[in-house]
Amino acid sequence: MFFKNKVAGLILLATVIRCIIAFSIGLGNDEVYYVTYAQHLQWNYFDHPPLVALLIRLTTFNLMLTSDFFIRLGPILLAAANTYLMYAIGKKIKDERASFIAALLYTSSIYASIIAGVFIMPDAPQLFFWILSLYFLVHLITDEQSNAKSNLYLLLFGLSTGLCVMSKVHGVFLWFGFGLYILIYNRKLLSNGYLYVSILLTLLVISPILFWNIENDFITYTFHSNRVSINRGINPNSFIREFFGGAAYNNPINYFIIITTLIAFWKKRINISINYIRLLLLMSFPLIGILLFVSLFRDTLPHWSGPGFTALLLLSACYLSDFKINSRLPRLVYYANYLILAVSFLGILVLSFYPGTLGKTDEASLGKGDVTLDMYDWNFFKTEVGKIIQKNKSEGKTNTNFIINNKWFPGAHIDNYIAAPLLLNFVAIGKLEDIHTYHWLNQFRKPIQKGDDAYYINVSNNFSDPNEIYKDDFEKINAPVIIKQYRGGKPVRNMLVYLMEGFKN
Repeated sequence: MFFKNKVAGLILLATVIRCIIAFSIGLGNDEVYYVTYAQHLQWNYFDHPPLVALLIRLTTFNLMLTSDFFIRLGPILLAAANTYLMYAIGKKIKDERASFIAALLYTSSIYASIIAGVFIMPDAPQLFFWILSLYFLVHLITDEQSNAKSNLYLLLFGLSTGLCVMSKVHGVFLWFGFGLYILIYNRKLLSNGYLYVSILLTLLVISPILFWNIENDFITYTFHSNRVSINRGINPNSFIREFFGGAAYNNPINYFIIITTLIAFWKKRINISINYIRLLLLMSFPLIGILLFVSLFRDTLPHWSGPGFTALLLLSACYLSDFKINSRLPRLVYYANYLILAVSFLGILVLSFYPGTLGKTDEASLGKGDVTLDMYDWNFFKTEVGKIIQKNKSEGKTNTNFIINNKWFPGAHIDNYIAAPLLLNFVAIGKLEDIHTYHWLNQFRKPIQKGDDAYYINVSNNFSDPNEIYKDDFEKINAPVIIKQYRGGKPVRNMLVYLMEGFKN
């Protein structure tokens, strides 16, 4: 009861902090793009499966409450559930002290607590169903002597894994890891018919991905295979980013603890059932190892391997629970939480109040390279663009309500923070690989017609010149009106608003 109460307090405190973060900063470029998913539900999308869209629909009450907080409410709630699941798994495989340490390690992970715990990304539902699948597997190998229980857990694992894949395709590594466990350590499961029913259940749940891709020429497969296929030379920069990015995203202190735990495993100093150790290692190493290998040849992103580290955190918790409470290694768990707390609030302060930009300072590309600008005060531009549009209408220049852009970023920000609240029509006109899901979303929006005027809006930190992009599509492209944005009293970014006249269809 003592540790259970501490976990409840940890979940409450972490949830409050995540809410503060969600309130304090705007949506990032990926987040605001995923909001477009929810505007028209599909069985699959150009980049990802559909559960992130359903999560947004759920927490915004079917898009009735579309503030940044409600859009991010899903990850916040799932992070709380994940923390409890980590506690429950730790208690099952070791004891309550290990379970509390597992909850602390999870909370101190930047990937688990922030990337998948605050930001509205496919990682949020993916991580929930990944950990839920681990929960079922741990109970499966514990209750193996009970056919009824083990069969139930097999079916629940198949369902949960299917939902994990419907969040993000990396969920297939759950079956990959469990399949290796069966082939190497527990072949008798191959004679259990419920195993194959579980596989079929996963295939049934993820079948909409296949059907959508059949209708759309397997565009998801071709897009992602181009991102990760191995057809180039060695790429050391990508490998370094993947390796050290994994350390940063999972908290450098946690990374050190994990390495220490793996050394302890090598020396046979982890006091839990060998079956649990085998399972946890196989639910982590394949995903982490394959992404590290792929990163030698192609660009990867460090957060892709994030779910694989959850099993290693559980293993680390079991190892640390055998130390005295005041010894050095267990104290590191608290330091890891202090570190993520400091990083979170320092990030909010820098993003909101840093004077000027962390990127380029010349006028043409002001703010380029400053990642904080993705989440900095896009509402400011809504007011200023509204003034420009109203001025043009009052002066008789144009009555157009169209805004167009040629890329999903910054297009999705402009769509969400400017076009939608001002009741303007946003349309993305560009290459499929540039506009992504807008290719489908355009079909459900008012189309721009021949002779229509439109505004092209862009920002200096991600500038594209409409005179090059749309020179054959409009009769005239006027010089831009420049909106200068400040942070901490210094220029941080320019927004350029072009009036383009006479669409040629």
